[in-house]
Amino acid sequence: MAGINKPTDDPAEIKKRLMAVSANINKQQGDGTVYTLKNANLNIRRWSTNIEDLDEILGGGMPCGRIVEVYGAEGAGKTSLCYHLMSLHPFAIDIPIEGTFDAERAKVFGNSTANLLICRAKYGEDAMSAISQYIRTGVPIICLDSIPACVPKEDIEKMAKAVGKGDEFDVRLGGVARLMGKYLYDINIQAEMHDCTLIFVNQIRDIIGGIGFGETTRTPGGHLLLHAYSVRLKVARRAWIEIPNRNPAITAPTEKVGMIQKIKVMKSKVSNPQGECEVPMFFDRGYVSFDDVDNIRKELMKASREKYNN
Repeated sequence: MAGINKPTDDPAEIKKRLMAVSANINKQQGDGTVYTLKNANLNIRRWSTNIEDLDEILGGGMPCGRIVEVYGAEGAGKTSLCYHLMSLHPFAIDIPIEGTFDAERAKVFGNSTANLLICRAKYGEDAMSAISQYIRTGVPIICLDSIPACVPKEDIEKMAKAVGKGDEFDVRLGGVARLMGKYLYDINIQAEMHDCTLIFVNQIRDIIGGIGFGETTRTPGGHLLLHAYSVRLKVARRAWIEIPNRNPAITAPTEKVGMIQKIKVMKSKVSNPQGECEVPMFFDRGYVSFDDVDNIRKELMKASREKYNN
């Protein structure tokens, strides 16, 4: 348009203007806000899961400062995996909002009163507020078990009031998703700033009214939460680990002593996605290598024979 002076396209002039604007942004928002590949440390800090195959599909280990989702069907070993991951750190926070924390099981996977702090949240707001506060302490890992249980206080109180009167009540759709959206921005930033790995346990829901092809299941929490995850791990039970049953009070021919767990990276912003592995886990001692499975089974079979004298 007439009267408007278009900036020169000279690369040197463009670079000069870019540097001036960048310097101003760094002055306003803090040094390091704008950086180049030359002066930035872009390596993602990680910590080992102590499961070699899982580290491999994660690109070298679990990323620090990111939100990780662990989801799957019931009985897939989601909480067991979280117990294992928390046991690897000197300090860990578990927020079992479902109210299903099992102290003895947590100890099986290596946790103790020295490293694990349990925060019992009653409402979804309590859980997310606790996460927001604990992140700032520098704790390396926080586990929320689970997303569907993060029901807003308003919904729970409405439900309790209606049940107390014997009245019917309507469940407000999207309450959990709205709650996640309210807190996600802050905890995402704080997790990155303090190098805290957030583990969110999630469940699988059928898509009501879904058509007969494509995705038939989903995970609660809303689309905003899906975008916030840096890693999504889907866990499933691949097979049982069994030994002959020696207990005469039980008619089953075999006793289940563990499982082979399949873990698949469904999404990853920090490594190649779609990697998968299978790992054995015994109920009385946690995760082991495949090389140890036969020896442990023999040990358990011997203990069973001695216990039942047969």
